[in-house]
Amino acid sequence: MNRLLRIELIKLKSNASFWVLMTLHIVIITLVILSGKRFFDLISINDESFKNMVDPAVIPVYQFPDIWHNLTYVAGFLKFILAIFMIISVTSEINYNTLRQNIMNGISRFDFILAKLIVACMLALGSALFVCIFSLILGFVSTPGIEFHYIIKYSGFIPAYFLQLTTYLVFAMFIALLIKRTGLALGLLFLYSLIIEPLVLLRIEPVWVKDLFPVRAINNLIHQPFGRYLLREVQDFVSVKEIITATLYLFLLSWLSFQIIKRRDL
Repeated sequence: MNRLLRIELIKLKSNASFWVLMTLHIVIITLVILSGKRFFDLISINDESFKNMVDPAVIPVYQFPDIWHNLTYVAGFLKFILAIFMIISVTSEINYNTLRQNIMNGISRFDFILAKLIVACMLALGSALFVCIFSLILGFVSTPGIEFHYIIKYSGFIPAYFLQLTTYLVFAMFIALLIKRTGLALGLLFLYSLIIEPLVLLRIEPVWVKDLFPVRAINNLIHQPFGRYLLREVQDFVSVKEIITATLYLFLLSWLSFQIIKRRDL
């Protein structure tokens, strides 16, 4: 495990696409989150009808405890950026025969999958830590009369975000191994996530069946939180059932990825 970790860290250190996409991921999260307050300020000034319904100035989007739910939900939309790197990382090792060379040097096919799982966990952990620190800073700046129980309430959305991002990156790895071509794998990932699965779900009635589809199961870890500010009921907790479903997908996709690489002629 330590050997694989060292090898992947060496690869990441010299990988320009990793630094570009990780920086882009962090910058976009920062800009999207900080632009939210400006958006509410503009609405408060220019839209009296909205202000009569709910005053944007008092919406606690950036205050404890709501900030944990709000920021992880928004950051979840940007998991595509890290998925791009995951696909590039896997397909480049196959197409440039790096995987074949590694196997000749004594690294097994199982080790290759394990190494990519380590990369997925590192990417997810880095993003989760950034969102956690960002939430703490904004929460302390924005929350009047801070109390400790407000700080930790809803903080469970951070590990849920880590699980969500890790599982989606493993899903991206599975598609990359299945397709092998970077452009086609990226296209299939985006097409399935944004078009194919949502269209299929429109034709399915039982909610429990919809929740079994992979992208929906991954996204269900963090439900949309902003309805609470319009006095609508929202799920402000991470369901055990949804954690189990996402975790099962994590193991299933990892196993399927190993089966693909085990049976493929390199």
